[in-house]
Amino acid sequence: MVVRAVILDFGGTLAEGGIDWNEYHEAILKTLKALGHDIDLGRLKRAIQAALDELEKVRARGDELTFEEVYGSALSRLRVPPEKETLEAIHEVFRRHYRQDLYPCIDYVLGRLAGRYALALMSNTMSDQPRLILERTGLARHFDVIVCSRDLGVRKPNPRIFEYVLERLGVDPDEAVHVGDSIEADMDGASNAGLTPIWIRRPEPRPWRGHVISSVCDLPEFLEGLDKGRKI
Repeated sequence: MVVRAVILDFGGTLAEGGIDWNEYHEAILKTLKALGHDIDLGRLKRAIQAALDELEKVRARGDELTFEEVYGSALSRLRVPPEKETLEAIHEVFRRHYRQDLYPCIDYVLGRLAGRYALALMSNTMSDQPRLILERTGLARHFDVIVCSRDLGVRKPNPRIFEYVLERLGVDPDEAVHVGDSIEADMDGASNAGLTPIWIRRPEPRPWRGHVISSVCDLPEFLEGLDKGRKI
């Protein structure tokens, strides 16, 4: 196949990270108290969990909510007005506490791919953190399109998010590969949308019999093999 476009997942593909939920909830509590809202920690956690439960129902349909919508629901349960400034303050707490570190080879990988392929980032997230990390590190310059599922209200494996990115890139599905670490979201989503999926191997209960690489660091050489028609 001739590859014209490469679409990359973010978490687990370009970066890894996590959050200490107890510290995060304590920081939200402190922020709300500074804004004049005296909330009990237990009530706060229950309200956030209820809002996240609602989010999971939405996501089960292949749709997505924004961080502000989710935490606006949590604040309403606490009878705290979900004002823009309050939600932005909580979102900033999340950005500080959900730490994501780019893999060391990412600068090299994107440098090799940029110019040769149209590049897009497609991340399942209610936050805008992937975009901000790429902008802060200067790596956003390599991408023609950066899309977080919150931007569209749909998430992988919903084919609509793939169709949107393909349209933005100006390529057909059979001219694009999608690289990610989730079989359900990335591999099934790409396959159902007509793209060629490339799985970054992770412990998964389901087998995957398509293209596989051990790390995103191997991607440039792997794509060269696809372009030349070599069997990989």
